Amino acid sequence: MAELGFSCKSTASSEGSGVDVDRRVIRRIGGCFEAGTPLSLTSPGAGWVATGDEVTYSGGTEFVNTSQVFHNGDILLTTTATGTGCDVEFLSVSGSTVGFGFNIDENDIIQVWKFAAASGTA
Repeated sequence: MAELGFSCKSTASSEGSGVDVDRRVIRRIGGCFEAGTPLSLTSPGAGWVATGDEVTYSGGTEFVNTSQVFHNGDILLTTTATGTGCDVEFLSVSGSTVGFGFNIDENDIIQVWKFAAASGTA
């Protein structure tokens, strides 16, 4: 089976060109996190371990237009509106807070990739 892969450089890096991406990885270590509970991507709090780049958003439109969110490697549907049947909803600019439409169990991993156009040539 063939694997699809691509490489991205962190926006903190000055090497190369192409697509810049900030990646935030958040792992649940404190038991079940109930669906709809607000989660700050910048400071998730007790029961979480966060690594990678800090991602922030100026609003829900930026979140939907510039990000991909993954749960245990599966890509999620993002939205800014409640009741749309999407997997993850942007809730607040404060702390870049989101809510999930399902429970997050212990040891689940959430990845948020925020993309920005690079200023170089390939």
